[in-house]
Amino acid sequence: MHNPFALLDRVVLDGLISAGHVYFVRQSYARGKDPRMKEVFLFSPYYSKSLALAHYEAIPEDSRRYLYTLAEQEKLYRAAEQPSGYLVYVSLLKERTWKPSYDISAKIKRYITSEAGWKPERKDEVQAELFVQFGELFITLKLNQEEIKVPLSDIEKL
Repeated sequence: MHNPFALLDRVVLDGLISAGHVYFVRQSYARGKDPRMKEVFLFSPYYSKSLALAHYEAIPEDSRRYLYTLAEQEKLYRAAEQPSGYLVYVSLLKERTWKPSYDISAKIKRYITSEAGWKPERKDEVQAELFVQFGELFITLKLNQEEIKVPLSDIEKL
C-alpha cells in the first residue's frame, strides 16, 4: 500500500500549532503498517471544531479514534516523539508535489479504461492529484472536461 504521509515530529507539530490548528483527529492507519510496531496512527490537523468532529464521526468503526484539543498538548507532543512500538503519521505529504509511482500510474491507466470508461487518445494527458479526506486517500483524475474522485484503495486493487 502506498503511504505518502510524513511522520509526525516536534517541528511539524510546532508548525501546525503556530499555523492555528487546534484540533487533531487520531485514527488507526493501515497504510503505515509495520509488523514490528504495536500500532500505527494518523493524526489529521484541523482549524475548526466542526470539521474535526465531522472527521471523528466519519470513522465510528475505528476503536482507536480520538479527538485532541490544544488543552492536551502534552499528549500531542508525546505522540510526536514516536513512542517505542508506535508509528505516528500526520496527514501531510512527505513530498511537496505528489507524483504517482510507476505501479500506481499503470493502475490508474487500467482504472481509466476499465472502470471510468474513458478512452484517452495519445495526445491526451490524464491528470492525477492526491488528496485526503477524513484520513482516507483519494485521487482526482481529470481528462479534458471530465473529472472523477476515486479512493486510492480502489485503484490499488487493480
